[in-house]
Parts: sequence; structure tokens; C-alpha cells
Amino acid sequence: MKIRIVDIAKKAEVSAGTVDRYIHQRGKVSKKAAEKIQKAVKELGYEPDIMARNLALKKELKIICLLPDPKETKYWERPDAGIDKAIKELSSFKVLIEKIYFAPRVNAFNEACDHAIESKADGIIYVPIFFEESTLFAEKLIKLEIPFIHINIHHSEASPLSFIGQNAYDAGKVAASLCRMALRNNQEILITYISKEQQEYSHHHARIEGFVEFFENQNTQPTVHHLNLKVDEKDSIHENLLANFLSEHQNIKAIYVPNSRAYSIASILKKSKNTDKMIIGFDTLDANIQYMKEGVIDILIGQQSKSQGYNAIVLMFNAIFRKEKIAKTNHIPIDILNKENIDYYEGLMR
Repeated sequence: MKIRIVDIAKKAEVSAGTVDRYIHQRGKVSKKAAEKIQKAVKELGYEPDIMARNLALKKELKIICLLPDPKETKYWERPDAGIDKAIKELSSFKVLIEKIYFAPRVNAFNEACDHAIESKADGIIYVPIFFEESTLFAEKLIKLEIPFIHINIHHSEASPLSFIGQNAYDAGKVAASLCRMALRNNQEILITYISKEQQEYSHHHARIEGFVEFFENQNTQPTVHHLNLKVDEKDSIHENLLANFLSEHQNIKAIYVPNSRAYSIASILKKSKNTDKMIIGFDTLDANIQYMKEGVIDILIGQQSKSQGYNAIVLMFNAIFRKEKIAKTNHIPIDILNKENIDYYEGLMR
């Protein structure tokens, strides 16, 4: 049975005009009346005609996506593809979805944020890769009453409308549990990764924290080493640093790489013919998959990165177009991948 506006009005004991204004956002409705209408809508199981709402819109809604440039950081190719998929699916609605790319540097991020605000967006999706700058940006958006969603990195202090991504701390614990199964007596672990300047992201630290704390709660605790490799784009000294470190610590059996560049570590080990170490890393970059198939990388933690971009658009669309209440936190599964199942991974499907 189709539920009509007059049915909702009768149930809520308000006028049909009040219900129409509330449902189609055409004017002011008192808080008391809105609560009564919400209750009636829920009890009657009413769902608005989305195409009718689309036709009734007086202006096109705009959603802006701020993403690190996929040309500079390969990880973002799949979230970007997910956004493209959502754009295609929502093309029949009065919603304009634009992407703004930025280089993973503070100045570029700030410029992209300014551009997004100047665009007069109705909703903004962005990756809060720099904590202080992201906080300031969030404060501006809240002041302007522009809803925003975070993807990939959880920055709850900024009070986003929603977050889509993995629980980084728990992902670290999962990686640690896998390492434990591979270790024997007196064998040790190395935590290391290669990153450019200004790329110390909070979720990488959370992955390390979860990893380390997992072993702190075990009866037997292996020695865990840390090797910080800070290099610029033209410096390859990290290759010698890693090779020398492994030579000095012969009992290291497992290497944990808490970012998407496990392939960098795998490349060094392959060159030095030191491939008897277990490598656990993150994300299904093509280079990571190649080294996994060669047997150099053992395990990758997947986070369905394509779906992060896609779902962020859909959630924002539901929030500003359909006026739906969306969950504050939307965690992506922690997927355990090896060379036997990588070809069947949902996150790689085109």
C-alpha cells in the first residue's frame, strides 16, 4: 500500500502542508511537529519518491571530493575509481560531484581546502592526512554548516558527519597475530617503512600501536625492532640502512610494514637475495601484488579501498539529497590476503 502525505499528516496530527514542507525541505517546521512527523513516517514505513524529489530540486547539489593525487601516491587510484563509479550511478540526479586532487604536502592540502570552500559545496569528502590542518579545515566547514565525511583516516575530534575506513589499531593487532603464528623461539620482528617527508599519518601510527600492544598482552613477547627510514625522493640510502640493520640482527624473521609501500621493502630484500623473511604489509597496489605472487611478500591486509571512495559518495548523497541519517562510523573489513586468494579479492574487481 502506498503511503500518502495525508496519511502521515493524520497519523502525526499535523496538517498535510506541514508534512509536505518537512519531507521536501520547502520551509520551516517546528521541532515538535518534526518529531511527530518522524515518528509517523517510521511507524508507517514511508519512503519518499526519490525521483520526485530530484525533479523538485530548485538547484543542483554539489559534492566536492578532496583526494591525494593518485599520480603521486598509487594507493589513491582505487578510491578514485570508486568515486568515478558513484558519479556514473548518480548521473541521473541533480547532483554535481567534483574531485580536487592535491599533492601529499601541507601547502597543497591547504590550497585544496581553500578551493573546496570557494566552490560553495553542499557536502565535502576529504582525507584528513595532516592533523592540524585538517582540524582547522573542519572548523571552517562546521562554521559554514557544510557537512563533511572523512575517508581512510579516522579523525573523530573533527566531528565529521561520518567516517569510512578501517580500524587501524585493530588492523595492527590482526597483523601481529599473523606474525605470531610464524615465529619460533628467539626469533624477532622488525617494524619499518619508507615514506617521504610530511607523510607521518595517524593511521600508520595506530597500526603500529595495535601491533606492539598485541604482543605486550601475550605470555611470551618477541623482541620488536623499529627502523625509521626518512628519505627524500632522490635519496636511496635507505637500501643500505635496511640491509645493514638486517645483517646486524640475524634473528629477525618477520618484517611488518604499516603502510602501502611493502613493495619497497620487498624490492630491497629481493636485490640482496634476503627473501627468507616474512613480510606483512597493507593494500593491494599492483607492485605489492606482484611481489606477493613472486613469494617475497607473504601477507597483505586489504581494506577494500575502491569501496571507500564509492561509499563516501553514496553516504553523502543519502545525507544531503535523501535527508537520511547516516552512521557516524563505517568500518571497512580487515581482509587477510595471500597469493592463493589475491586473484579473488573483491577489492580488485573492476
